[in-house]
Amino acid sequence: MPRGEVIVRFEKVSFDFGVKKPILHEVDFSVRRGTKITLMGQNGAGKSTIFGLINGAYQPEDGQIHLAHGLSIATSRQVIPAEEMPLTVREFFERAFSKKIYDIDPRIAKVLEAVNLQAPLDKVVGAFSGGQQARLLLAQALIQDPDLLLLDEPTNNL
Repeated sequence: MPRGEVIVRFEKVSFDFGVKKPILHEVDFSVRRGTKITLMGQNGAGKSTIFGLINGAYQPEDGQIHLAHGLSIATSRQVIPAEEMPLTVREFFERAFSKKIYDIDPRIAKVLEAVNLQAPLDKVVGAFSGGQQARLLLAQALIQDPDLLLLDEPTNNL
C-alpha cells in the first residue's frame, strides 16, 4: 500500500451506548498511511469507542467505516487479562499471532529493546510490575508489525 493512501475513513459515523448515551454523532475523518495521530479527550469522550469501531468490536448506528483492503490492525491493550498472567513471555508473544512464528525469539528481543524492557523468555508475565506489564502490552502490539497500530492509554502504569 502506498504511503499517504487513506487506510481508514469514517463517513458520518454515529454510535450510542443505549438510548441516553450518544457517544459519536456524524463523525467524519480519514487516516493516511504513515501518519501519527493522537486522540485526546476526557474519560468517556469516545476514544476507546472509536478504536472499537475501527477494529470491528462495535458497529456504527449510522454512517460508514471504510478500511483499506487487507489492512492489518493491532491494538495495545490496557491490561493483561488474568488468564494470561501464568504465561511465559514467549507464550505471551506467541498469542499475538494466529499461526506459529518460527523466528519469534529474535522478534521478541527486538520489541523488548524498543520498549526498554529486559525480560527472560521463560519468566511468567504475572511476575512483572504494572509498569513492566504495560511495556509488555505495547511490545505485543509492536511485534505484529501492523499497518495500523492503535494505542489505547499506552502510558498507563509507566
